[in-house]
Amino acid sequence: MIFTAPVPFKEAIQSQAIKSLMPTAAKTAELKQLGPEILARARFSAQTTNVGYLSKMDNLLTTLVSPASQDRESAPALDASAVRLALKEHLAEIGYAPDEGKAGGLTDLGSDRRLNLIIDTNIKMANGYGNYAQMQDPDLLDVWPCQELIRVEDRDKKRNWEGMSGIWRSAGGQIFGGRMIARKDDPIWTRISAFGNPYPPFDFGSGMGVRDVDRSEAESLGVIKRSTVVAQKKVGFNEAVETPVPQGISKGLAQAVYEAFKGIAKVEAGKFTMEAAL
Repeated sequence: MIFTAPVPFKEAIQSQAIKSLMPTAAKTAELKQLGPEILARARFSAQTTNVGYLSKMDNLLTTLVSPASQDRESAPALDASAVRLALKEHLAEIGYAPDEGKAGGLTDLGSDRRLNLIIDTNIKMANGYGNYAQMQDPDLLDVWPCQELIRVEDRDKKRNWEGMSGIWRSAGGQIFGGRMIARKDDPIWTRISAFGNPYPPFDFGSGMGVRDVDRSEAESLGVIKRSTVVAQKKVGFNEAVETPVPQGISKGLAQAVYEAFKGIAKVEAGKFTMEAAL
């Protein structure tokens, strides 16, 4: 499913507004090595080096997430299909053509398959972060201390999430009453994520999401005790961050990180450091 309406969370809008452009020739597998602290602050797309195209993508996705930024009197409200068309037109303008035999696939920058995935993932990431940030209120965590991993969209080919050798159990998750439930501060949520985030989406096109589980139900299922207090976790983009830059990444990707955050963060001695915003 592709979202056709903007996400109204101010936190979601913030998650898009802070992104720095990071053109790079790196593939998805290498990019994932950078970790969520860096990736959440960068606008990138695997094997996309044209900064003009990346800037166009950034503007469109940020506008799609932010209803307030759209001038609906002079133009129709921006939706996913309009973003996809605008990106296709921009690629045509700069003379882009996919490699021979790659047209229509995920490596084709202008394919519906790739653009749909980019738009869908970015909007869901903003939505997931917005929900997560809003739930980090002690009173809300007391009422809904747990959540359940559920399928929210059907897929022809489904990943194995709940099976004995599935993603959930392999990451240390427990089953309660046949359901994948855990405390909201349980590290299982980060462990099952391909992006290292404690909120959905948990992988590209996974179709998985979360559902709140209230305290009484969580207690009756044995997930928590009456005395359990779920820890509040503030995740913001105005806070200081310090994280290692993996040694195994290519020099090209390391340089891309340096250029993207030059003047904003320090990238040196194998460490990414960003001071808190004033």
